[in-house]
Amino acid sequence: MLFNKGRTVFISGSAYEYGSFGDLGRPFVKDLTKTLLKNDFRIISGFGLGVGNSVLEGALDEVYHRKKEKISDHLQVYPFPSSARTGNIRDCYRTEMISQAGVVIFLFGNKLEDIAIREANGMLKEFEIARSHNAKLIPVGASGYVAERLWLEVRLRDDEDFDSREKFELYEQLGTAYTRPERLIELMIQLAK
Repeated sequence: MLFNKGRTVFISGSAYEYGSFGDLGRPFVKDLTKTLLKNDFRIISGFGLGVGNSVLEGALDEVYHRKKEKISDHLQVYPFPSSARTGNIRDCYRTEMISQAGVVIFLFGNKLEDIAIREANGMLKEFEIARSHNAKLIPVGASGYVAERLWLEVRLRDDEDFDSREKFELYEQLGTAYTRPERLIELMIQLAK
């Protein structure tokens, strides 16, 4: 598969918990991954907590069971080391990952810190990096947490981030909490194209 930045999607996400998705959070990420691959997108993952494993499972299912091709042609994984690293190294690593993608999807965005669920600040950094590389920004507000915050931010900048009213109307549906997971995936595919 030839590299095409416009057909490369970085999935930014972390989830200690899945909020309103509950037990459907992991299958949602897995189905999203499979659908992206069925639509001939290439995927990059930072292997975020609660999201990365589902991305990998979806990619393995789709590539090995259906496409019968090499996984490395369809998925690139950049796991973060668990030990603390300086911010500069993490920023360089994030930039290397995200700069290869023309589309960035943001899911959930929470972590356990001490004894409380907190915003995943790494997702905020990834959003800024993606914006600086002119990627299509697709935060899924319905997934809650940081993704919802980013969805609101993009929604308020509609003149800058959408080339048509139709795309904006599709985007608005990504923030509706009661939108079915299958519909959210359809919307993301339409927005990514």
